Amino acid sequence: MSAVLYRPAELDDAELATNLMNSAYSGMEHDPIITRLRWEWGRTGYSIGRYIAEQDRKPIAFLAWTHGPWEMLPERHCEVEVWLDRQSMDRRLLSELWTWISARGVDEDAGLLLAYAAEDEPEMLDVLAELNYERARLEKVWELDLDAHGPRLVAGAAEARETMDAIGIKLVPFASWDDPDKVHKLHELNVITVQDVPHSLPIIPEAYADFEKRVNAPDRPHDRLWVALQGNVPVGMSYLKFPPVRGTVWTGYTCSHPDFRGRGIARAIKLQSLAQAVQLGVPVVRTDNDSENAPMLHINERLGYVRRPGFVEHHKRVRDNVNA
Repeated sequence: MSAVLYRPAELDDAELATNLMNSAYSGMEHDPIITRLRWEWGRTGYSIGRYIAEQDRKPIAFLAWTHGPWEMLPERHCEVEVWLDRQSMDRRLLSELWTWISARGVDEDAGLLLAYAAEDEPEMLDVLAELNYERARLEKVWELDLDAHGPRLVAGAAEARETMDAIGIKLVPFASWDDPDKVHKLHELNVITVQDVPHSLPIIPEAYADFEKRVNAPDRPHDRLWVALQGNVPVGMSYLKFPPVRGTVWTGYTCSHPDFRGRGIARAIKLQSLAQAVQLGVPVVRTDNDSENAPMLHINERLGYVRRPGFVEHHKRVRDNVNA
């Protein structure tokens, strides 16, 4: 096997990295514009390393590590990634790539390495197990056929609006919400609700500046981001991510404020985004949920989603006494 050379990935490598990720796993296509923006914007307080692996002068893989501020992460967990082009797939090579990027995470003084692999990636799952990564959680993936379920979803969205109107909740696109402080209000809702997502490692609250960039990204037009309002206070939101160049439409986030749970708000507002996608001619949408997120899993089943291969979260302890 020829030697593998690693070089840091620059911003102009974003499209190459996108192509490598798409060639590595076709089950979740990445958009080059969104990849570049994510690289360009970064995230406040986060550290990251990105690399292109080459063999015989040919790019074969994209690798990365990333972690938040150590003072906010008791176990100092660092996520590591390997995206090996399927045409170059080889178990020994894959093991070498994971070993190399894992070492970069250790160099960052991480206490725990975090890695993901899809349920239908047997080589990835086997190599991670061989390298002593242990399965920790499962992120379930679902797909909804809008051609098959479109009429029912559109009718359900109309009925849901009437139900919400009756209890004083208005479902409106973000673009139609006339409030100069609406981004701040939506950010506050996001910070509150994201902690309800089942997790075993801390979820760092997103800085307002980062949220503002994300809510204005080209994959989430404001007329397709739906908000549930009581008066002028957001109590729920749901949106789909529409890739500007290529890729499947995915649910970005759906939530309802803890004080307003049990009223059907999450289902009602998710229906608005799905009905809109039907009217736009989108053939299918996908979503992912932690396997312990029972309320959203129940909503997905009722709406007609069917399971696809999900993503297995793996952990590897690389340093003891991380708080010492």
